[in-house]
Amino acid sequence: MGILRTNSILSGFSRSTPIVATNDSGLTWIADLANPLPGGLLPVLGASDGLKTTLGQATNSFALNRKMPPTHRFSFGFQRELPGGIMVESSYVGSRSYRLPVSRAMSYTPRQYYSTLPYRDTATINYLTANFTSPFFGLHPNFTSRNITRAQLLTQYPHFSGVTFEDSAGYAWYHSMQNRLEKRFSQGWTLQMAWTWSKAMTANSYWNSFDALPYESISDLDRLHRVTGSGIYELPFGKGRKFGSSMPRALELLAGGWQISGVWQFQSGAPLGFGQALFIGDSSKIVLPPDQRNTDRWFNTDVFNRNSAQQLAWNARTAPLRYSNVRADSQRRLDLSANKTFRVTEGIRVVFRADTFNARNEVVLRAPNTSPVNSAFGRVTAQEPPRSWQFSLSVKY
Repeated sequence: MGILRTNSILSGFSRSTPIVATNDSGLTWIADLANPLPGGLLPVLGASDGLKTTLGQATNSFALNRKMPPTHRFSFGFQRELPGGIMVESSYVGSRSYRLPVSRAMSYTPRQYYSTLPYRDTATINYLTANFTSPFFGLHPNFTSRNITRAQLLTQYPHFSGVTFEDSAGYAWYHSMQNRLEKRFSQGWTLQMAWTWSKAMTANSYWNSFDALPYESISDLDRLHRVTGSGIYELPFGKGRKFGSSMPRALELLAGGWQISGVWQFQSGAPLGFGQALFIGDSSKIVLPPDQRNTDRWFNTDVFNRNSAQQLAWNARTAPLRYSNVRADSQRRLDLSANKTFRVTEGIRVVFRADTFNARNEVVLRAPNTSPVNSAFGRVTAQEPPRSWQFSLSVKY
């Protein structure tokens, strides 16, 4: 089993200077637009500061001898050849991955201080965000603020703004039924079609920073259905074809030797998540019927609490990361092309090709806004590119 390598952590050799506008929570201001860094830039210290290099800042680490994440893949299927050079195949394909890297917070406010109420807990927020005189101010140049919150003081490493560890605790699994039909090239045409019905699950992040294990959720890469088709057809006109093999050279130049091809694909949309959203209605009614769904209201926004003053903070998370039944728009696309080879001499050929992408000029929407406090919540504000054309002429010899 190989050892997993990663980039070095360059703490001390790469340093940023934060803008500290006030040391007393806004009573007085020490920085402005004319002089945003009154204390100057923090010097690059290299290794001279030792373990004190990242004091007052965020720091991260990883295991010295990490192992490569293994993936076990398994499949079985059936294949059958039918008359006419047609092959059909149906298979089960699955996989399981282990030891995936997950960013684990090592410095967090303990679980007992979080609220478990199903609404905004002002008392808990005020308690954890209360400011105190920092016991670290002045002990090191990195400690630039006089104040510190109770939540930070309650963490395991309050002298760092955050401590993370790349933990090999993640895992993922995948199940699918994969079907394929292929018409081998004969009589001037070929066809391939495929349909995959699948589910992808993952545990590569933590629900709450104090959780012991990653949270199992439907993957952001999950696509319930994917259907593709492609084909090539040689028009039966021109030299060596079924019709017009002896047509005049001028007519052959225009009408003979053409080949057309196309690729079509359909793919289910990605599952959506709403963070730690609050519901004021039946959460099972998020999904709108197709005839009620549009770019201004992709899902039912009426079941969400959109009041910014009532949103959760310092509440233990209970909402799913993503919802399998609430998805972005599906991806649908048809690409077509036509090409013809002109033989100039025995050794020189000119190839003309015309391509059109999204030939049907179908509107394919991108994901809607999923932040309940955003004015664009539930709206789709972007789409995939419209139809486009591409022409090329190449000389081969």
